[in-house]
Amino acid sequence: MGAKAQILLVTAALLLPAQAYPTGRVDAADYQAFWLWSGVKATPAMREARVMYLHQGEVVTHQQRAVFQRLGASVSRLSLPSVWITVRIATLDMPDEVLEHVLRLPERWEKAGNKVQGLQIDFDAATYKLADYATFLQRLRQRLPARFALGVTGLLDWAKTGNIAVLNTLPVDELVVQTYQGRHTVPGYARYLPALHGLRIPFKIGVVEYGAWDRRYERDLAASPYYRGAVVFALSAAPPH
Repeated sequence: MGAKAQILLVTAALLLPAQAYPTGRVDAADYQAFWLWSGVKATPAMREARVMYLHQGEVVTHQQRAVFQRLGASVSRLSLPSVWITVRIATLDMPDEVLEHVLRLPERWEKAGNKVQGLQIDFDAATYKLADYATFLQRLRQRLPARFALGVTGLLDWAKTGNIAVLNTLPVDELVVQTYQGRHTVPGYARYLPALHGLRIPFKIGVVEYGAWDRRYERDLAASPYYRGAVVFALSAAPPH
């Protein structure tokens, strides 16, 4: 098959409507990268994990002040090739002492003998406020030791209705775009995926365990040289449908 024909086939696949692929379910055993959130126990499916994103705390607003809440597994040495430290934040208005608390987490896990890839920030920035988020991330990047990568989670809506040029200027080493909300896949998620081909920064796709998903979309995304695979948000049990 010629190169032109291959391009046409990929383009046609990207334009297929959501119902064009039959809906399957995310089986954790098919993947090697996971989020392990606080309150969720590691499962046998994670034994072959190559990358683990460990939820280690949250920055919340308490009495009109940003405070850090320590959550997740205690610092220990893990037999994993790669670890990311994930922190959920609810505000960008973060004083230096709270920011420094967050920045110390990767080093603590590294000193315990782990191969820490970097720090991942989980923040649901409104699409129209992505420029403000970029400013916050630049502040974070300047203070994070250079040996650690900086990653973020992202919303499907960012690429479809936001400014893709703004996304491409985010000062991050990795963007993981979540196809789910809570414990369920976003309805009509497939309509958002073609826009991800406009990204010019390394990105992954985030899927929720047991959620609706067809793995052929992963093969479509692999046509982008910036695609780095999928990450499963692990659950303790299958949610009611």
